[in-house]
Amino acid sequence: MTHCKRSTFLLLAACLLSTAARAAETKAVTIPFPRGGIAEVGLTNGPMLIRSVELKNRPSARELRGARRDRNDTKLLRWVFHVANSGHRDWHARIRVRVFSADERLLASNDREGEVNARDWHDQITVWTKIRTRNYPGADHIRVEALFYPD
Repeated sequence: MTHCKRSTFLLLAACLLSTAARAAETKAVTIPFPRGGIAEVGLTNGPMLIRSVELKNRPSARELRGARRDRNDTKLLRWVFHVANSGHRDWHARIRVRVFSADERLLASNDREGEVNARDWHDQITVWTKIRTRNYPGADHIRVEALFYPD
């Protein structure tokens, strides 16, 4: 009897772990660099959705002119992701942003993890990236990768 109970318990534990492993999944999308400030993302996994991203703290024309004289001048960009969780439990999302030039040169990269509460339709996760100000005009597209997993 003890052997049967252990094997049943182990089978149940393996099923639960495989379900959790299937729920944790990385999704990725490449979108044009959001020059206007906002871009659609559309990544989903289970109840999680990343609707869009809003780029804030873009360099002004004055900052771009000033960066011609200072090669090491940098700008901290703020990527505000608009996320939703339609599920009955909390989920986590680790979002990675990579900014590329047209010739696939990596200009900036960073990631951040955030928790989205159950039934939260209007949450935000912010990722900060540092880019050389003089490289900002050459930014062509971004790669957004998100790892979703339940709490």
